[in-house]
Amino acid sequence: MDEYESANKISLFVTPVFFIGSIQIIRFFNEDKKYITFVQVFVFLFTLFVIINAMRATFYSMHNPRNTLVMYMLGLIITSVFFTFEYYETLILTIITGVCFIITLPFYLHEFDELLLNNLASFVLLSVFFAMSRFSFSYRADNYLKLKFIEEKNIEVENAIQVKNEILGVVAHDLRNPLAAIQTITLILEEDKNIDEENQGYLQIIKASCEKAVNIINDLLETANNDMSKNFELEATELNKFLSVIVDEWKNNKKDQVNILFYRAKQPVYALINKEKMQRAMDNLISNAVKFSGEADNIEILLKELNGEIFIDIKDFGVGIPADLLPYIFDRFSKASRKGIRGEESVGLGLSIVRQIIQKHGGEINVDS
Repeated sequence: MDEYESANKISLFVTPVFFIGSIQIIRFFNEDKKYITFVQVFVFLFTLFVIINAMRATFYSMHNPRNTLVMYMLGLIITSVFFTFEYYETLILTIITGVCFIITLPFYLHEFDELLLNNLASFVLLSVFFAMSRFSFSYRADNYLKLKFIEEKNIEVENAIQVKNEILGVVAHDLRNPLAAIQTITLILEEDKNIDEENQGYLQIIKASCEKAVNIINDLLETANNDMSKNFELEATELNKFLSVIVDEWKNNKKDQVNILFYRAKQPVYALINKEKMQRAMDNLISNAVKFSGEADNIEILLKELNGEIFIDIKDFGVGIPADLLPYIFDRFSKASRKGIRGEESVGLGLSIVRQIIQKHGGEINVDS
């Protein structure tokens, strides 16, 4: 039919206009939100274009629309599902569509009964369209409000964590000074030859307590600093040499407690790391292995590179980790925290710090017992 072909030509011409227009509107809208009204009008016109095209397909395919309302119904369903309008916009769209249907119908039908039945069918479809559109709007609005609420709560949590870390850092830093004073006085008193054995014992208790407190403060500061630092400064480092230095320090400082075996990679292995942070992670891991290993037990450190990935394995042959504690060992103030076999106390921050550091390097840490 000529009118069908003419309508198709009009649609083929108008569709690219909407496509190009939408690209321009998105670009302008991203730069300046003041175009919101223009965007709403544009979307409204495009929606009306979709519905009118579906309607005219219904008219052209069969001159009595109520016998084949599939395309008309499909256009309304697509619009109600994929487009979100305010109440007044939906109402205006429904009225305009109904009016277009009423105006167009007499060009194809002239009998009053058929006109009435077709308009009734159109009214039913438009009522369903209006209800679906409002339901779609309510559903999306509800989800949007929930997302906004979650975003606001996340911001509040992040701000609270930031404040907590800042307070923690200040408090922990200020605690260092009195502890340092106590340690200094303890060292001076230890050199006093007139102090009897009982008081010497008290001094050792004070000294050990200060060391324990300093270690806890250092862990708290490390945790707070890692939380506040988004990224570490990294430098290319040869890991064979890096790990060798750490192992040698442990061998020299803990001669009676540990026997560390380091298995180097066959080739030089380079990685971008923060040396200070990575040394802290390695020290914590080795310290944890020492705590649960006997004097005759070995601790093995293996460096290898496989398929472009670098692996550092630290293995001890001590008491192991109970299966029910394994999921919690990397938690802060972990309930998996236990005394070492020599009675070493633990706050439960060491392995959580390790995981922090490894993850900020883009790596992963796993454990097997």
